[in-house]
Amino acid sequence: MPERDIRVLLVEDDHGLRQTLADILRVAGMNVNTAADSSDAFRMLTRRQYDVAIVDLVLLPGPSGIDVIRQFKSSSPATRVFACTAYTRGELLDDVRALGVEELIFKPVDPGRLIKLIEQSGAPAPDEKSQTSNP
Repeated sequence: MPERDIRVLLVEDDHGLRQTLADILRVAGMNVNTAADSSDAFRMLTRRQYDVAIVDLVLLPGPSGIDVIRQFKSSSPATRVFACTAYTRGELLDDVRALGVEELIFKPVDPGRLIKLIEQSGAPAPDEKSQTSNP
């Protein structure tokens, strides 16, 4: 399946979930990079622009997913950020909503819904793809 030009950074500390979600997104034709913790995410953010970031809220070790989201929002405001968590209520979710994330994705993750959300919010605008320069 051809890539859809959607660049995704998946930040998840659980190795199995990170690999599974990355594989699913790649099969759907997305260009996926992964980060195992906040340090990896910060490094990757300095190297490349992403259309979408999916960030686990509780990352171990180091700074939290909230810190990663804040960094994305300040240094890459065009990146659409999804927060991923097993928590369904509480102050943590209020804090995340206040940061302006695109979507809260609750674990266990529904792969079909995740792909649909990314496609809807992360695909380059059709007019950007079809524009050509005429001399």
